[in-house]
Amino acid sequence: MTHSTQWAPTSFGTRARAYDRLRPGYPLEALAQALGESAEGLRGEALDVGCGTGKLATALDRLGHQVTGLEPDPRMAAVAAAKGLAVDVAAFEEWDPAERRFDVVACGQAWHWLRPGERVDRAAYCLRPGGRILLAWNFSALPPAVTADLTLVYTTVLPQGLPTGEGGRQTLAESDLDEYVRELHAHGFPHVRRAVVPWQATLTSRQWCRLLATESRHLALPKASRRRLWHEMTRCLDTEHDGRVPVTYRCVALGASSGE
Repeated sequence: MTHSTQWAPTSFGTRARAYDRLRPGYPLEALAQALGESAEGLRGEALDVGCGTGKLATALDRLGHQVTGLEPDPRMAAVAAAKGLAVDVAAFEEWDPAERRFDVVACGQAWHWLRPGERVDRAAYCLRPGGRILLAWNFSALPPAVTADLTLVYTTVLPQGLPTGEGGRQTLAESDLDEYVRELHAHGFPHVRRAVVPWQATLTSRQWCRLLATESRHLALPKASRRRLWHEMTRCLDTEHDGRVPVTYRCVALGASSGE
């Protein structure tokens, strides 16, 4: 697994509204399970690190938390703020909580952008005694026939493959989360609860391309290559799959506590 250094992505903001419309949200069931049965008693203030357009913050709000978002990209933060969420525009590594402490420090789909070890220590610093770290991701899968056809499109249009994307990050895999659990254990959070909740969505071929256009490796493509990829992908999906893309998601959430 390739780690990032202290660095925050900036490419996502160019697609902030599409990101908000098309990126998946987080099932409340997964978040509640990860926080555990005593989550009712913990409901209070939550900090959402790298909140983006407010996907996870909105879910935490629905669970009853008072949420402060933290987002380095002002374009993403503006979309979250338009929903009524409180957002500080700052990078987690540089943000000063002053005297503020939180019952939950959460991070959705952005933990890998932060420096290993230091991210846990900073999250712990922001927690009240007995507070929890909540990490959440959505991993997607397509039907085998769709995957096979789209793989052929990628091979034809991009014979050298996709670039690694901003910051040199490769695609995050669900197996990487085991390393995150070990990191949490090593930095004072021995109790980690994992919740997995599958869910499904169906996108049109154009929605699928717009969703991919919010992903860092695709954003790193030259505009001409990206345009050709969307054209060939849309043609394939419309011709072979009636323009429908069934997506199976697995929301995986980790809830970590010190046990104090």
